[in-house]
Amino acid sequence: MGIFEQVITQSSRKPEGLPGVIERRKTKRLPMLRASHAGLTSNRWDLEFIPAFGLVRLTNDIDALAKRSLDRNVFFEADVVNSAWPRLTSLLAPKGCWMLCLWETIGEVRMLRLFMPVRLAFVGLPRRKVLQPLSNEFMPNGTPLIDAECAEEATETLLRLLADPVLKMPTVIDFTHQIVGRSTFETMKTAAKRLGLEQAESATHQRAAIRAASGHADYPRNVLKKKSLDEYARLLRRLGDQGEIVFHTARKTEEVLDAFERFLALELQGWKGRRGTALYNHRKIAAFSRQVVVELAARGRCEIHSLVSGERLVSALILFHSEGHVVPWKICFDEELARFSPGVQIMLHATRSLLERDNFIGADSLAHENHWMINRLWPDRVTVTDLAVQLTSSRRLNVADLVGAKEREQRWKDVIKGWLRRN
Repeated sequence: MGIFEQVITQSSRKPEGLPGVIERRKTKRLPMLRASHAGLTSNRWDLEFIPAFGLVRLTNDIDALAKRSLDRNVFFEADVVNSAWPRLTSLLAPKGCWMLCLWETIGEVRMLRLFMPVRLAFVGLPRRKVLQPLSNEFMPNGTPLIDAECAEEATETLLRLLADPVLKMPTVIDFTHQIVGRSTFETMKTAAKRLGLEQAESATHQRAAIRAASGHADYPRNVLKKKSLDEYARLLRRLGDQGEIVFHTARKTEEVLDAFERFLALELQGWKGRRGTALYNHRKIAAFSRQVVVELAARGRCEIHSLVSGERLVSALILFHSEGHVVPWKICFDEELARFSPGVQIMLHATRSLLERDNFIGADSLAHENHWMINRLWPDRVTVTDLAVQLTSSRRLNVADLVGAKEREQRWKDVIKGWLRRN
């Protein structure tokens, strides 16, 4: 079960009425924290940990920074973060969530140079307290938004200020779900090296992707064997016996909302609905999903691909966009028609559509390593890792301890999963 499904399961069990009010009152409300540093010139740097409820006043600054950032990360941009707060934050960050903001002030001009939502987390065996970006298996991209104009200086300043005793932060920051080779990742590694800080990588793995630069003009013939393509074409023709086949792409806000409601209903009919982890199973999760979809659709950054047979929705795929970069957020299909490979059909259709666009750069599947479907359909790979950086010298915790603790925890998880499968 993925993190998002766990969140839905937990939230579905939250009590309503007076018990629910009492539980919600227990939500961790963190104080605002600040550390400052004067630059060599007239500039001043301020690192602020702003509680999540102060997010609303940051929206315009985050939007502006996202357009200037080294690498885009749709999950840390204002539309998604605003939609997540307060619905998911208390579940994804039970110890509290801050909006980490690094500001540079030159004269009377104050600009946001680095941003990411962060949380305090206890990880590994034995448990180790670290600072992490708010990334997880539901949104597995922890890339901070860093201003390309001063990326190296901003990153070094961040690492210096995080060690300020006034903040009382953990001695290690664990940058989870970083994409190896991206400019942001290389900048963070270089900054840590220049400052003489210990660093180590863990949980390194690959996931499927597809890039326009890889030359997929002949897609999918350059990826799948002719026998497989012929079989999928045959299955699509057989599906047509159930009713006329139509592929539809919703892009306008009203169309996206209609398509999303149909998506919710179809997902609810399947195994996720029976398990209680479908988006529709809990009103807060459904409300978050609707808001993030409508916010992105209003900006032309969300589209929903649907496969329809007659009047029946067979499968649907939700895509988020960010300046030529695409992520497939959610997919569902009619389980009664599984014999026609509806998930593969909608992915092939959507991929061909993306590769035909002039502004398409690439898509990250966000899938688990060795995913049975997407790994066959998307031939490129991105390497993802957790980058731990030692902020101060400490006998209690260093990056080697953290990596060892996380590896032990993963080994135990693998053992437990194996035991559950056998029983």
